[in-house]
Amino acid sequence: MTAAMPTGGFLKPRVSTKMHPKILGPDLIAFFQQLSTLFRAGTPLLEALHISAMQTESSKLQVIIKAVAGKVAAGSSLNEALAEYPKHFKTEWIEIVKSGEECGELGDVFQSLTAQMEAAALMKAEIMGAMMYPLIIMAVAVAAVTVMLIKVVPTFAQMFDSFGKELPGITQKVLALSDFLQANFLALIGGITGTTLALRHYLKTPGGRSLLHHLMVGLPLLGDVVVQLNMQKFANNMALLLRAGLPLHNSINSLNGIFQSNVVYQRALGVVDKRVGSGGKVADALEEAGVFTAFVSKMVRIGEESGTLIEVLDQVDLFYKRKVKNVVGRVTGALETVAILGMGVAVAVILCAIYLPLFSMASGV
Repeated sequence: MTAAMPTGGFLKPRVSTKMHPKILGPDLIAFFQQLSTLFRAGTPLLEALHISAMQTESSKLQVIIKAVAGKVAAGSSLNEALAEYPKHFKTEWIEIVKSGEECGELGDVFQSLTAQMEAAALMKAEIMGAMMYPLIIMAVAVAAVTVMLIKVVPTFAQMFDSFGKELPGITQKVLALSDFLQANFLALIGGITGTTLALRHYLKTPGGRSLLHHLMVGLPLLGDVVVQLNMQKFANNMALLLRAGLPLHNSINSLNGIFQSNVVYQRALGVVDKRVGSGGKVADALEEAGVFTAFVSKMVRIGEESGTLIEVLDQVDLFYKRKVKNVVGRVTGALETVAILGMGVAVAVILCAIYLPLFSMASGV
């Protein structure tokens, strides 16, 4: 008779879920992925929601999913129930789920939405990873120069006072800047903090959001990244909605809600929506809006004329995914160069300010 293996401690089967209190990106992706799998397997929506609630590793998301299931059981549509939690479910996701419910292709839409979310998360991680290094360099450069001005330069200032000679102009300016920082460091920190908080509050207002979004699409380098990202977002979501079976005009109307995060493109899609609603071509409407690249409008025109709009949009999506990576590479390279040059120039100026009086004293001796 074979002895039974122990099942306690490290040998215990890990069939239970380890919960955490936050709602992370992977939790939301897993939620829609489970809904896709269950719904495509023929599981009723309400039962799929209950199973997903039990499978999630986020205790907070579990509460929300159960609440969503309760609203669906009470007669609400899934997109209406999800819309009650805008902090966790983006408008674009809700619009896509809405299109799936209207077309009766919710399982395929869940699958496409999951793929989109995974691709977006990967792209965001790549962009953040690329931007992290130059930002760290800039932060270190600012901290190093500040420490030199506040701690190092004052020690030489006492020595220079004992010379009894007029100091070079560059030394006088550096010493004046050092004195200013020492006297007003806390006030500067408080001012920067207060300005940042006031600016954040202003950017939450309609006028502030509009100004910010116009600046984001118009600034050198940053504007390139924002525009390319929005072109990719347009092509990706438009193809997804059309593939789900939503009519062209309805798809554009849904895009209007998807682009709520950018006032510039939301307004532009309002123009496109009106133009297409009155019988116009999408390509003409995109050109009239004035914020879509010529490549997008020309490719959409080709897709409309050939009847292959979804396939063309897929190609546009891939094109801009690659282009965003290239543009981000250029931006990060420029930031690295600026940070390194800035730190080098600042350190060189401080060293010149310190050593010139010393050389003058040595030559005098």
